[in-house]
Amino acid sequence: MCIRDRYIPLDVDEKTFDGVCQSEWFMPDQYKELDVVAHLYNLCKGGDEHFHRVNEELAEFERRGLFNLLRYMIYLVDFMRENNIIWGVGRGSSVASYILYLINVHKIDSIKYNLDWREFLRD
Repeated sequence: MCIRDRYIPLDVDEKTFDGVCQSEWFMPDQYKELDVVAHLYNLCKGGDEHFHRVNEELAEFERRGLFNLLRYMIYLVDFMRENNIIWGVGRGSSVASYILYLINVHKIDSIKYNLDWREFLRD
């Protein structure tokens, strides 16, 4: 069997390719079944402004079909924390996402610094 038979052929459209890749995340089942919305609401301890921001970002993550990515990021942060792996403070446009701040992907409170989440999730 050639290598190409074991992988997604390169002549598929981007949406199909992304769908297959995102359906094959390697993470424990508890994370695959995680209610992302409830999890983030539980992490959000701020007032109305914070919940509004979470809602805005969640709508965009959902529109783009990226809830599995959020589940994986939650798993990855938990894994790194459990295994004493150190990661950076934040980098690039990802620090504009308050959701990524809540799940500890980075340490920059984008609401505090008035960063627009659209800088991260640009089309």
